[in-house]
Amino acid sequence: MRAGVIDIGSNSIKLLIGEKSDEGMTILESLKNIVPIGKSTFFDGQIAQEDINQIIGIIEKYKKVLKEYDVANIKVIATTAVREADNKEIFLDTLRRKTDLAIEVLSVGDVIYYIDAYISHKLKDSYPIHTKNLIIAEIGAGSLDISVMRKGFTVMNLGLPLGTLRLKKMMAKLDGSHEEILEALKEHIQTDILYFKKTLPKIQIDDIILIDENYTYLQSILPNKKKESDFFQFTLEDSKNVLAEISDKNVEEIVRTYKIPREVAETLGSYTVMLNTFFSLTENKYIYILEASLSG
Repeated sequence: MRAGVIDIGSNSIKLLIGEKSDEGMTILESLKNIVPIGKSTFFDGQIAQEDINQIIGIIEKYKKVLKEYDVANIKVIATTAVREADNKEIFLDTLRRKTDLAIEVLSVGDVIYYIDAYISHKLKDSYPIHTKNLIIAEIGAGSLDISVMRKGFTVMNLGLPLGTLRLKKMMAKLDGSHEEILEALKEHIQTDILYFKKTLPKIQIDDIILIDENYTYLQSILPNKKKESDFFQFTLEDSKNVLAEISDKNVEEIVRTYKIPREVAETLGSYTVMLNTFFSLTENKYIYILEASLSG
């Protein structure tokens, strides 16, 4: 049985085609196109017509790929940038009419449900998820979605407005040196993380697992950092080293020095500050980064 998922995220549109077998799910095709619709929503309040036209064109191309793979079971999902857009209904109606596909707009709870299900499936043979108390988080362009799991059962979920594009917008409004802006950003993030920390259930957190599809770019800055099993084991020192490397560089210098796409370089500062702050939630040496996307 084959199935396809089109994921309309805040910074990209992705297609994943999988086939179920006795061994599990085999990925047949994975495509990604950058469309930063979050810039429209988070900066202007609505999705720009130019972005809508581009998304329609990309989905039509994806439909041809789905047809080539003979996929009839297709799911289209959208997250924060669509959910919070003032013209959400117009956007959904336009895509439905132009592509003949219905889009399911996921709530924070939906996103966390899929993240938890994915983690349980992905790590069932390599990590004792049902014996651990975990914080599981996904840093997106629009939000930071967090789940707390007690031995395999979700006991709390929360969405915080700490997406990398949102934070980029905040940074653009601040005056001062680059170092002063990063310090203000750190204080802003710490305030929201402190709120989350105060609402945490009274359990000992064993590990923090971060779902992230951009870790490869951090490796461009820390080339000696290798993947361990399913995870990248990221330390506070690693996070501080990345921040130190980029703190005195503008976007163009980051792109040129580390060969990182511009849309990633633009949000790398806020992303790394957020990683630093995560270590306040654990006494462990590592945060475990699992490289994946929601559509997986």
